[in-house]
Amino acid sequence: MPRPTNTAERRAQIARGLLGVMAKRGYDGASINDIARRARVAPGIVHYHFSSKLEILVEAVRALTAGHADRVERALAEPAGAWQDLVTLIELHLDLKHADPSQLACWIQIAGEALRHAAVRAELEAALAGLADRFAAVIARGVAAGELACEAPAAAAAALTATIQGYFLVAATASAVIPRGSAATTAVVMAEALVAPRRRATRARTGAR
Repeated sequence: MPRPTNTAERRAQIARGLLGVMAKRGYDGASINDIARRARVAPGIVHYHFSSKLEILVEAVRALTAGHADRVERALAEPAGAWQDLVTLIELHLDLKHADPSQLACWIQIAGEALRHAAVRAELEAALAGLADRFAAVIARGVAAGELACEAPAAAAAALTATIQGYFLVAATASAVIPRGSAATTAVVMAEALVAPRRRATRARTGAR
């Protein structure tokens, strides 16, 4: 893999700076000076690489999405059957006790900004579509192999994606509503109803309980 250019590294550094400020003050509360201070660069460097704070946010969404995609790829690097892979995917997203609170807070704010800005909405849509596609591919593979029974893999994938996003929203805004440790377990039960696994996994590779 080619080494990132200095420009790419600097843009990533500034995007991380925005996420760090957002986690504490929100997007509206993040000034260019705050972002520069968090990124440990001069404000002029921020203006050189980005034309607006919104452009930084778009870059930050891309960075979060890419980082998460890498974690998914590592988790599924060694396929263990469609149902096991489905459980792994669910627990990778919903084992909330291992989640990064700052990233979760930023993700929910990104969803809010997506309602206001088309550029952010496009990035969020792409991220959620990627997750839904991943679920659909695992389900379709399981159906083809006779491991799962599902007449509409895309619809089941959309339901699981919506469930995950809904849990993120509740966890970020009203976490007490979710019984401790119940998110992944409940989502797996939902998945069982959607795809009727013929073989049930006893433990996901993420190690969640």
